[in-house]
Amino acid sequence: MHDDEDVRPRDAVQEAVRHWAERYPETQGFSGLVSMIRAYGVAVRSIEIVLRPLGLNLSRYEVLLLLSFTRTGQLPTMRLRDLLMVHGSSVTYLVDKLEAVGLVERRQDPQDGRVLLVCVTDGGRALVDQASLALCAAGFGAFASLTEEQATQLIAILAQVRGSQPVGVAAR
Repeated sequence: MHDDEDVRPRDAVQEAVRHWAERYPETQGFSGLVSMIRAYGVAVRSIEIVLRPLGLNLSRYEVLLLLSFTRTGQLPTMRLRDLLMVHGSSVTYLVDKLEAVGLVERRQDPQDGRVLLVCVTDGGRALVDQASLALCAAGFGAFASLTEEQATQLIAILAQVRGSQPVGVAAR
């Protein structure tokens, strides 16, 4: 081994930023984007370690959680699509999987027969409560290592990113 060889594993984000900088200007935005994507992946994996023993993944948990947050325990399929920010076929897939194990059921909207409602069952409510308590106990996986001050800063930064207006898109 040569003295100038680094034996530490390379950080994937730093490596990507190094390659980016060789070809393109403005590394800060790229570094922020790649860092967020990698952190999201780490966070999802750490959350799913907690959810998997309960038969859930993050997407299915999120459906149950959204339904449990409603007063009536139900939402139109298209509203779920919008809240989850996914394609309609993805919502259908998630609901199919949850319905197959009795955690949700589909019903026609009595006020508009064209609208399909997704309704959480008692079993779904019990499971989402169990999963939520397990996530709390685990400190929400990857977020458990953050101090309160760091968590507050992260939340503020992500709120700023979420609230920023994309370039080239007019404000409504």
